[in-house]
Amino acid sequence: MSYDSLALRVIATELREILLGSTIRHIEQVNAHTFSFKVGHAAETRWLTLSAHSVHARAHLIEKPPPAQKQSYLADFLATHLRRGKITAIEQIGWDRILKITVQPVSDEPIQPTPKAVIAELMGKHSNIILIDASDNRILESLKRIDETVNRHREILPGETYTLPPGQGKVAPLIPDKETFTELFDGQSEVGWRELFSKVDGFSPTLAKEVVARAAETDLWDAYQQVITYFDPTNAAPQLLRDGDEPLAVSALRLQQYPNATTQAFDTMNNAVAAYYDAITLKEGIVSERNALKQALKKQKNLLQRKAKALQKDLDRAEKSEDYRIQGELILANLHTMTRGQEQVELQNYYSPDLEKLTIPLNPEQTPSENAQAYFKKYTKAKRGYTRIQQLISDLDADQETLQLYVSELESAKTLGDLQRLRGVFTENGYLKTQQGRKQKQPVGEGPFRRYTSTNGFQMYVGKNSQSNDLLLRQIAKPSDMWLHAKQIHGSHVIIRNPENRPDIPMPTLLQAAQLAAYYSKAHHASNVPVDYTWARYVVKRKGNVAGYVHYTREKTLYVEPAVPSSDKK
Repeated sequence: MSYDSLALRVIATELREILLGSTIRHIEQVNAHTFSFKVGHAAETRWLTLSAHSVHARAHLIEKPPPAQKQSYLADFLATHLRRGKITAIEQIGWDRILKITVQPVSDEPIQPTPKAVIAELMGKHSNIILIDASDNRILESLKRIDETVNRHREILPGETYTLPPGQGKVAPLIPDKETFTELFDGQSEVGWRELFSKVDGFSPTLAKEVVARAAETDLWDAYQQVITYFDPTNAAPQLLRDGDEPLAVSALRLQQYPNATTQAFDTMNNAVAAYYDAITLKEGIVSERNALKQALKKQKNLLQRKAKALQKDLDRAEKSEDYRIQGELILANLHTMTRGQEQVELQNYYSPDLEKLTIPLNPEQTPSENAQAYFKKYTKAKRGYTRIQQLISDLDADQETLQLYVSELESAKTLGDLQRLRGVFTENGYLKTQQGRKQKQPVGEGPFRRYTSTNGFQMYVGKNSQSNDLLLRQIAKPSDMWLHAKQIHGSHVIIRNPENRPDIPMPTLLQAAQLAAYYSKAHHASNVPVDYTWARYVVKRKGNVAGYVHYTREKTLYVEPAVPSSDKK
């Protein structure tokens, strides 16, 4: 239950006690369907929210409004007609969810303007906020304009006369006696909540279900009388019911249909409703934020999958480098049998166990020796490309590991604060666009760790904090990668990626990685910093859950000056 006729009845009574005689000082639009009215009386200021949301339509006081969006035409129109006006009447129209607030505008002109009225129709998808001239019920403007193509029985357009929504033939809830109540249901021995809802005005499904729930311990009439008692606002007992952290319902009475719910009592119905919708807004905000982050991860996953397919194609082509070498060697071995001008040659492949014939295309404008050299050049180029592609695949593997970590973190995130922290991380990593609308690129220092490329073409990753160091060691580093850290000095972990499992790392790369480890340590102002390095297979986390702390063996030490590569940043 969110907001029914009983809730509005109690709220309207409270609003009369608080707001009658107050002045409307300001009106702002919160979103496409919600407006906040700043209402003042003497030195005291209150905020009244009116919402025509299709699911959460409501009217109640709030502590303070959320940030306003750009003012719409209707917000300006309401402000023009109502600002500085005094509230002279607040009423619920009939037993329906319709609230009417009458305002006497103030003018500096000799002729005073006619009174105006804001009508909030809080009826699900048909909800609307309408401004009328209270002297003749003429519609001045509305949030939703409804013409004859939408409803030929009731138009809501400027200049038309405001009329109430058509009645549904229900009886008023204050039924005088049991006999009249029984006749209403044709003497049925068992009456379900749907019959109550369809027959009694002002009853929501939740109130009808409450009568049926209470009838389990007494007869239906007595249960009905118990519920109807609360239609007298002086008997209201505002309640917010929760199932754990989930808001279940807000009501003017304790709902026995939720026997296991926890109940929070409030002094006023306005406060109870405000708390309920705060909880609903928080819940929906969490759902919305979680879905947005899931979409960002899904988009990034698809991007990485496309990159993986493209790199695999490149790798397949690069792996043909050995074919170029063999073709060059075979040509050199058979130079005496070949002449310039041939377009191809068929030679026995001595590198194959089957010794089959191999057809090799030739450039007829080159000598056999020149053709052999051309194949060796292709081999060298393809071999270099193979190494680079392996590094790119290694990078992609790290990105996929990081993505999977964030998938796990998103699954475990419970609060809106957790999700907003992840949003910041995702934006930093380029998974989400910034508020300016541009997708953020990943410069050095952004993302879960810093990335550099050595002069030998090796990728070097540097942790940003203890969690990042832990990620590098626990999920990114492979046993054949090289690990570096400033010796006995607090600082970042550095990993040299080694996707080809080379038995050693070139010294220029080791020195650059060591300089990075020194630079991103507490000793970065020193001129000669010892840095330990060892294979990642010899580095293990210490026992306990402290991120970033490790134990390592078989290390060697380099002494370097702290520095960051200036031209090889990635």
